[in-house]
Amino acid sequence: MNPMETSEQSMATSPGTRPATKGNWRPARFAAVVVEELSQRIVSGALAEGDVLPTEPALCEEFGFSRTVVREALKLLEQRGLVRVEQGRGTTVQPRSSWDLLDPDVLRIALSYDADLSLLDDLISVRRVLEREMTGQAAGRLSEAKVAELDKLIDEMEHSYGDYDRFRELDNAFHAAIMRASGNEIGRTIVNVIHRYGDATPRLAAGASKATLRRTAVEHREILEALAEGDGDLASARVSAHIDASWAERKRRPKGS
Repeated sequence: MNPMETSEQSMATSPGTRPATKGNWRPARFAAVVVEELSQRIVSGALAEGDVLPTEPALCEEFGFSRTVVREALKLLEQRGLVRVEQGRGTTVQPRSSWDLLDPDVLRIALSYDADLSLLDDLISVRRVLEREMTGQAAGRLSEAKVAELDKLIDEMEHSYGDYDRFRELDNAFHAAIMRASGNEIGRTIVNVIHRYGDATPRLAAGASKATLRRTAVEHREILEALAEGDGDLASARVSAHIDASWAERKRRPKGS
């Protein structure tokens, strides 16, 4: 057996890791370790655009993995637009414009270095455009049962002002139900990514005031009223205003509050 493979299997059975069993020991499993570390270096700027990564043997030595694992990691990094692998020239860090920022891991790491919130601002802008469009599409498609379901979500929100996590869960469920009703699968997928990683930003993850939560519930009810009446233009305008107001409030919130 290759000594490097023996080392990798040993890591899989070391304390704190899942035991290696047939089927879960594979190059991709360990490649994720290399991808995460190199992605962090690239996104943080420790490895700048145009920098050439260490050679495969050097990466094998640094991470303690076989060449098969390292090659899989470089392939994944190239698929995400972070590097370019060229025979004879090595692996070169690519400009930010080449990164796949909708890849969940790339987006997660990029947001962790988004000190000025410019990336999150862009994401919210995309979310607003997509949700505005999807809300308009949902108008007239909601059955009485679905309207009643959304009304119940708002009722629960109004009884969850003291539980921020529960309130956010209900809030997201309200928006998700409208997006499903729109039938726009691509838009829903993109917005789901924005919700998942935008809400994970540490500075913005703290609970809002009860007054803010009450206002949010009121805005949700106004959106639902427009939807129930089949007024897509009004519902779209209201959801757009709601997203803008919510984002402005979250940015004003003191860090750690």
